[in-house]
Amino acid sequence: MGIIITIGIVAMLGFGFFLYATIKTKSTGVSQYPPFKQWVGKTVTLDKETILISERVKLYAQNGYPYLLFDSLHPDWPYIEERIRLGDYTLVEKFPAGISFHIEKAVQFTGGVSGSSTPFVFGKVRYGGKSYGTAYQWGTMDIAKFMDKVDASWHFHQAPWQPKADTVFYALPEARWW
Repeated sequence: MGIIITIGIVAMLGFGFFLYATIKTKSTGVSQYPPFKQWVGKTVTLDKETILISERVKLYAQNGYPYLLFDSLHPDWPYIEERIRLGDYTLVEKFPAGISFHIEKAVQFTGGVSGSSTPFVFGKVRYGGKSYGTAYQWGTMDIAKFMDKVDASWHFHQAPWQPKADTVFYALPEARWW
């Protein structure tokens, strides 16, 4: 009887571990992959007005980077006011064009439930004597290319530090389990 109970407990623990490993958000550093590698470690000038927001529920928390940065060219820009009105976001600061953003790293997150990936650059914005640790979501997978098994399926909208949009598609690795 003890052996059966032990096997049952081990099986439940194994199932719990498998379930946790399956649904947890996975991440991997992508700082060494283009287009991130040309920007990581550099201080860039944001040539567009940007805003800094705080999320009520942080989807991809990183220690030291509690805020999200948005500009008018960001794909989520049309939804910012509504998300602030609904209480999902809180406006922290508006930055004029010309401030600096030091890009420290790039990380790609993959949701365990959805399986969709989201790359971010992380860094510090300095303004008015303050330093803000922030993330900027940058990059979207072209699903059609991905489904056709094309490695270079990631495209990147024009970031506020870029003088023009990058039209190249890039290959990024899938996020790792640990």
